[in-house]
Amino acid sequence: MAKNIFTKGQQVSLQSRVGLSPRTPTEFTVLMRLPDNSGKPQYRIRNEEHGHERVEQGSNLELIETASGK
Repeated sequence: MAKNIFTKGQQVSLQSRVGLSPRTPTEFTVLMRLPDNSGKPQYRIRNEEHGHERVEQGSNLELIETASGK
């Protein structure tokens, strides 16, 4: 898989939390890929537990490995 390319339903975390509130969730689910911003992929992500939704560039997201390795 190409670096920073995620698909709907994957679990991701933020690589950098600079400037974010300490209460900002750490784990998110990818909802959709959005149009690129200056050639960089961006995604709408959501934390279901807190109802927190945001847009992040793919370069700031990291795939969370599950116990099954998927």
